[in-house]
Amino acid sequence: MGNGDITWSDQKVDQADRHETSWIALIRLPDGTEIPTVAKDLTLSSARLAVPGSYDLPDSFMFKLIGRDFVCAALLEWRWGDNVKVRIDRVGKLPPPAMKAPASTSVGPTATLRARRSPFSQG
Repeated sequence: MGNGDITWSDQKVDQADRHETSWIALIRLPDGTEIPTVAKDLTLSSARLAVPGSYDLPDSFMFKLIGRDFVCAALLEWRWGDNVKVRIDRVGKLPPPAMKAPASTSVGPTATLRARRSPFSQG
């Protein structure tokens, strides 16, 4: 989630309907610290995150919804207990993950295949 790999959108959005969610997310602080969180509700311009009160949050940070291909630059609006409301300042698209070549699983002609025997088998 480095800033150099993100394509930021400058498109501004209006307030939209709020959607109740329970999506797992990850907050990335400017110093690289990652905090697991849950996105409780989302709009196009804001979100409410569940963050344990033991974590101090700066005025701005990024968060990513796990399983999605974008990150949000967020500005802290308020905090009440474990609930944090953020204004989504920018949304950035992450590059697709690099495809890895599948590992070769072929067995060479000199390889010996061994069967696993049950400790209860005879012989």
